Amino acid sequence: MPAHVLHGDSYLVKRRLSRLEAEAGAEDVLDANRHRLMGPQTNLNELVAICNALPFMDSHRLVVVEGLLATFERRPGRGRRRSSDNQASGGALGTWEGLDRAIAGMPDTTLLIFLDATLPDTNPMLQHLREAAEIHGSPTPSGEALARWIKATVEEKGASISPSAIGSLTEMGGGDLWSLDNELEKLSLFAAGARIEESHVNELVHLARESNVFAAVDAMIDGRQSVALSLLHELRQDGKEAPYIISMVERQLRLMALARDAVDREIPQRELGSHLGTNSQFVVRKSMEQARRHSWSDIMWRYQRLLDADLAIKQGKLEPGLALELLAADQADRSRR
Repeated sequence: MPAHVLHGDSYLVKRRLSRLEAEAGAEDVLDANRHRLMGPQTNLNELVAICNALPFMDSHRLVVVEGLLATFERRPGRGRRRSSDNQASGGALGTWEGLDRAIAGMPDTTLLIFLDATLPDTNPMLQHLREAAEIHGSPTPSGEALARWIKATVEEKGASISPSAIGSLTEMGGGDLWSLDNELEKLSLFAAGARIEESHVNELVHLARESNVFAAVDAMIDGRQSVALSLLHELRQDGKEAPYIISMVERQLRLMALARDAVDREIPQRELGSHLGTNSQFVVRKSMEQARRHSWSDIMWRYQRLLDADLAIKQGKLEPGLALELLAADQADRSRR
């Protein structure tokens, strides 16, 4: 059939659209043969004229219509909604009556696809097109269906995942498949060829939540004062209190000290995680990189400035925000010497 209706979850609809284009060989059609119409702003005559035209120097003409079927839904207590002046009040389909016959007469070189959010079976246009188009409903998966989707998506990325990791992701991900796909991509890379375990999920989520804190601390230590001040401002706006930020700076300096000790003692690579007290290879690698750029005297100076800022806040000598800004400036200035 030259026509398809794809409705449901936006992620799944987009994936199915890509597959349809690939199957029809229409993913690389020329721009002159590619049309995207907004349903409420188009009409039957315009659509038919486009679809009946033969493709120009190409094998297919691709016509995508977004949001048309949803305009035929009822509003509770408000009667029939009419998002377009083309929809007459006399019937359920108005001026769109006959779309099914128009589709039957379209050339095989036209691929017509209607895109919509999830539609009920009672949608008048959906019923009208059942004989003229292929209907593909893709509701957002939940429960066991979501677990199967996660497993299949991970396998598409060339990785595998444990049942416990799938359980954690289904609890955290909700129904946002776009975000879940992004997290699965990161987890596949993070696991580095191994099976994705629940520990990977927990560590990646932990790192994501603290990414701005790490970035602010790194900017301080690396001498990027403007970046550090900007990130500190964002952290304060997000509700992170000064004691928490100071504790994170202290944590990073402690890791640097342990890493510096590992460099001086030439501790083997395989023992670095145990020496630093972490299982994260990302944290080990980052701490070792920083340690090689800083001497013991530099690390001790930074510790002292951190202690001074902490005491100034606790003794009421400096407002927390100002103390953090001065700390960031001092740390950054030290890196530029």
